[in-house]
Amino acid sequence: MRCLICHEKTQAKLSWSTIFLGSEEELVCERCEEGLEMLGGEQCELCSRVLGGMWRSSAESLCLDCTKWNQHETAQDLLVKNTSLYAYNETMKEWLAQYKYQGDAEVSRYFSTKLKSFYAKNFRDYSPVLMPLSNERLHARGFNQVELITKEWLAPTVTLGRRESEQQSKKNRKARVSQLNQSPFYIQSGIDSVKTLKKIVLVDDVYTTGTTVRQAAYVLRKHGAEHIESLTLAR
Repeated sequence: MRCLICHEKTQAKLSWSTIFLGSEEELVCERCEEGLEMLGGEQCELCSRVLGGMWRSSAESLCLDCTKWNQHETAQDLLVKNTSLYAYNETMKEWLAQYKYQGDAEVSRYFSTKLKSFYAKNFRDYSPVLMPLSNERLHARGFNQVELITKEWLAPTVTLGRRESEQQSKKNRKARVSQLNQSPFYIQSGIDSVKTLKKIVLVDDVYTTGTTVRQAAYVLRKHGAEHIESLTLAR
């Protein structure tokens, strides 16, 4: 088959499973895949940012961003933790742009396999809530990138809706944080189930400042949720 990114032909990687069970489908070629950076090493215990340099705060286990969040009166207890799989480097930016903004929905197949495996290992006993798009943005894009990635293996009992607002990516950090209480999210279905769910994980594609997932967590908290984490592809 052809690589979902560069569209060159791919070959199955040689392994014991390919020898005994036959070739496995390789969705992305090695050349494209090697540009991705899996997160690892010493990370912020709250947001998964790799610690070091300017991002390390006086609290050794937290980055500067999360130290500020913990000082925010409204935000400090909203999110227990964010876990991300990859760094939001240039390769990931290009992949997500190809997927989300150029309409190449096939890229979701690669993200789906990686996220599904990680979810099964680390979030099996959590109740998933997918981050939504506004109706206007959904109409313009044609699909919700998170729903497309997870549709084959997640079945949320609670659904969020989102009112149209200015994209968070167009705001600086100060503007994002100042609007934490002005959440564009609302519970579209399953409102009676929220307080019965022991642990909730918000699933999204990218964690940047953490404002978006905290705005969603704010709404869920108001309806009785207690333990909320987030899982994102990239940080």
